[in-house]
Amino acid sequence: MKTISFDNILLVSSASAAGVLNIIGFLLSFSYAKKRKNRLVYLFSANWLFQSLFWIFDATAHLYYSPLLMALAIIPQIIGVPCLFIFIDLIQKERVSTIKITILLLIEIVLLYLTFTPGGMEILPEYGIHNVGALRITQIVFLFYYVITYFSWSYLTWKRAPSELKQLVNFLLFGSILFSFVTATLYSLGTFIKIFNSLGFITHSLGALFTIIVIWKDPKVIYILPFKAYRLLVVETNAGIGLFKHDWAKLRAVDENVFTMVLQAVGNILDELLKKGEIREIKMDRAVLLIQHNKDYPVASVLVTTKSSKSLRYGLKKFNSQFIDEFKSHFGGLYEVSRFKKAKGLVEEIFDFVPDYLENNQ
Repeated sequence: MKTISFDNILLVSSASAAGVLNIIGFLLSFSYAKKRKNRLVYLFSANWLFQSLFWIFDATAHLYYSPLLMALAIIPQIIGVPCLFIFIDLIQKERVSTIKITILLLIEIVLLYLTFTPGGMEILPEYGIHNVGALRITQIVFLFYYVITYFSWSYLTWKRAPSELKQLVNFLLFGSILFSFVTATLYSLGTFIKIFNSLGFITHSLGALFTIIVIWKDPKVIYILPFKAYRLLVVETNAGIGLFKHDWAKLRAVDENVFTMVLQAVGNILDELLKKGEIREIKMDRAVLLIQHNKDYPVASVLVTTKSSKSLRYGLKKFNSQFIDEFKSHFGGLYEVSRFKKAKGLVEEIFDFVPDYLENNQ
């Protein structure tokens, strides 16, 4: 029989609040993904959608003292967490760690099995549904693995952030601590003192919401780890003349020298190798040159970065195309470099996701 008490109201309210916060997180991240047509952030938003469903089922299960609803709640959660894992891996290195995702799936299989095995839940009058035994232990292991992976990403992002983003990533790190260690500790204590479960629900969701707000406010945060872009240069390939330059970070002396040598050879190399207008890469010890060429015009865009990425390659292709469309009337004969200064507007529009490290000279 359903019993209404303070503990039950607190548990239902905290789980419901968690569901609302996750829905807000989904709406913010989904709207950004739709605006930018960013498939990666769609994946990120999917996690918060599935998490919100988990919390709604969880709150309802406690309200009606229903073990079945509590068991069903785990299904959207074990779908949502891999979405977050894949998102973090793809923004860091554009590939999913087989080991990391395999461990997660094994834990989720065990969790799913124990959830639907009799004896893992008990109905506590004036409280709600409480997971016990092997199920409780597996949930704690699952939670720790989940949140530690999340925290490691946010910590590295905080550590490598440029000066212009430090205030935001401080907020991100604070939210991450709430989302991870505080929540996991509270949930573990909730095994013995039930009120800590409700507190853990709130800190977990607040931490998640902080992440969403930070990324929504400035999506450059996502791109701190995958790469560090140094320089964008537009070159006239016949003579190797630089038409336009934009820096996001200061190149080391050795990279400057190598870069200069590459540009000196641009007339002999790029014009022959890039007839089809495809992106090519030249790898150096400390950097990668991404090159976009157009076979109809003697102009190539060169981007110096620590690592190649889909977002940079796509941006470079778009920039080169728009640069040619806007300035093609100035090609040929004697080049007046001052005519191409307006290309800075294209950089700000197309590469708005690239962090700027010039202030702290990292």
